Amino acid sequence: MADLERVLQALHDSEINAGVQTFFDAGMRIWIGDEVNGIQAETVFTRMGSTERTWPEGLTAASWLYETALRLYPYSKYAKEHGTEAPKKPAQD
Repeated sequence: MADLERVLQALHDSEINAGVQTFFDAGMRIWIGDEVNGIQAETVFTRMGSTERTWPEGLTAASWLYETALRLYPYSKYAKEHGTEAPKKPAQD
């Protein structure tokens, strides 16, 4: 599993803007892009369950950012350093 801080640092070093915002009792919003130049992709991870709320299994903010950056910026410094080809589109967008 990729470390979120490491992914965000690598995106930043490649001049790809991204962010994560949490909402108590609602989930987490993750995006690539920025409000000035436009959000290129975003998703929201919500906790599931009625009493014992859990995060979706196998899907993390770091993995979503990693896969989405490779798909959106296949010729970027990030893609050159972290993958040889863009993976399939993530399940949530």
